[in-house]
Formats: sequence, C-alpha cells, structure tokens
Amino acid sequence: MERESNEALTAEGGILLDGEVAHYGHPAAELLAADRGPVVCALSHFGIIRASGAEAASFLQGQLTSDTRSVGGTSQLSGYCTAQGRLLAIFRILKDGDDLLLLLPRSLLPPMLKRLKMYVLRAKVTLTEDTAWSVLGFSGNPPQIPGALPLPEAAAVIRADDFLVAAIPAAAGRRGLVLGPSAAVAALWSQVPAAQRIGAKAWRWLDIRAGIPEIGPATSEEFVPQMVNLDVLGGISFQKGCYTGQEIVARMHYLGRLKQRMYAATLDTRTPPAPGTPLHAANLPGQPAGHVLMAETGPDHKVALLAVTQISSHDTAVVTCADIPLSFTELPYPLAASS
Repeated sequence: MERESNEALTAEGGILLDGEVAHYGHPAAELLAADRGPVVCALSHFGIIRASGAEAASFLQGQLTSDTRSVGGTSQLSGYCTAQGRLLAIFRILKDGDDLLLLLPRSLLPPMLKRLKMYVLRAKVTLTEDTAWSVLGFSGNPPQIPGALPLPEAAAVIRADDFLVAAIPAAAGRRGLVLGPSAAVAALWSQVPAAQRIGAKAWRWLDIRAGIPEIGPATSEEFVPQMVNLDVLGGISFQKGCYTGQEIVARMHYLGRLKQRMYAATLDTRTPPAPGTPLHAANLPGQPAGHVLMAETGPDHKVALLAVTQISSHDTAVVTCADIPLSFTELPYPLAASS
C-alpha cells in the first residue's frame, strides 16, 4: 500500500526522498503556503494499525501511556514504551466504531505491530496493518478543505460519510486529519488544487510549529514520555492502572526527577540536522546537552526544530548544534512550572 500510494503521488509530481513524498517540486512555495494556509498533505508516510475485538481498548490500556478507554469523540496522543520507560513510538489514537486506530510513521509500523502482537496472548484483540485506509492532513479553514466535509471543533473527531475527520492542535488556524477508505481519500485528494498540496517536509514543519513530537527510527528508545511533553499534550494518564514502563514514568512524575524537556528553537542554517543529532552546552562539558527530535527548514529559510534539551542548559547556557547556537522560541502551549 505504501509503495502504491507513493507511486501515485510521485506520478503527480511528488519528489520521493527517504521513502516519503517530501514535496512536489517547489518546497519553498509549499512552506509559504503552509504558513498561510489552506493546504492538504497526503500522509502516505504514515500508516495505521487497527485494533479490533472486544478487548481492544483494555489490551491497549495495558500497553500505552494514555487512557485508551476514554478515546471516543476526540483523538489522543499516546506513547508506547519499553519496560525501562523509553519511548518506542508515539501514536495518535482514534476510534472507528468499536475499533481503535493507531496512526504512526510507516518507518516504525512493522516493528511496533510485531511487538504489540507479542503481548496479545489470550486477549480478544486482533492487530493488523490497515492497508485499506489512507490519511490526508489539512491545515487552514476554507470550505474546500477537506472537500465538502465538516470541520470539527477543538480536538473533536466526527464521522462524515465514509470518513473520520479529526481536529488536531495548531499553533494558528485549524488543522486536522481525514481518514477513510483509500479510494474515497484518493478522490478527495484529486479535488485539491495543486497550489494547496504540500509534501511531508512542509507538514512536519507544521507539526514542529505546533509542538507535536514525532518519534522515528533514530530516536526510538531515547526519551521518557515527559521529555517530549506527552504529559502536557494529554498523552499520559497518571490515574490509570499499570502499563509497560509505567513505574518509570510515574516515578518521574511524582518524585520530580525530570531533567530534560522538549523545546522549540530555530537554527540559522538551511540544512536541517538529522533526528538524534547531539546538542552541546558549556554547562555540560564532555557530554550532550540534548538531542534533536525533528527539524525542517521553515519559510524564513531558517531551520525550525524540536529538541529534547537539559532544562539547566536551556535556562542558563547557550545550546549549540554543530557549533551553531540555537535560538529558543515559545511553544504554543505552556510547560509545567518546574520545567
């Protein structure tokens, strides 16, 4: 499905880089369009794990950081951790009837699906890669985005014909996702004007601006959920029962041992550092002060990034990436007072 989807998009002028449709030949114009809206992105670089069965929610409740039993009229971010509390992946979870849909980067889908299946045992749940559905992302608030579909308010998820339409947080304007049968999603995509189509790079820049973290192969197992602000973004429940890695996550929350946070920043260069690139600061000689989580060139030709950084370095020192100082910027949501 990924190959077929990307082939269709590249046939329409998409430029394929690292397995994703990065842009449609004019990346600078796409970034300007994304900044001003409205735009639509065919999220072929994301896939869906479908959890079906009477015990789907309770099974995921024991695996993920959020309260999966509360997924209904909204979507939620959720972390999947190792026993040591390190994030393997971040999912966005939506409900489709009695099923739960886990949206994640395709680069992580095979290992995450395999790992989840290992713990099914006798639970009444079936986990599959949903190759029959596709996803569009939209940003902006015009009547033609997404087609004739209604736009939900806040973080709501609504059913419209064959589609699920989910609002997601945005730094400005409105953003959301449209999920549905691939043929119907393709028909919707065909109606999007060329000037409003963007690739994965511009979409990722919108996520960076919104402070929404993405875990990929280079950063899997590197961070505890609070380090990428999942507690602030509603991706952790501290009231639910046990889940894989819960002891470490809860201890960090209740004993106040969090030393790193995800911050937004810009870098005065046109070459985005790769995820996992180390950061340095004078207050921590001889060791990294943090790591780049995700980075993309913005419409101002500077690199916008999300970086997991030592709080002490962020507060008191100059943090650098490849000897270039980071200029920290405000996230569109407040962090905890102690952060």
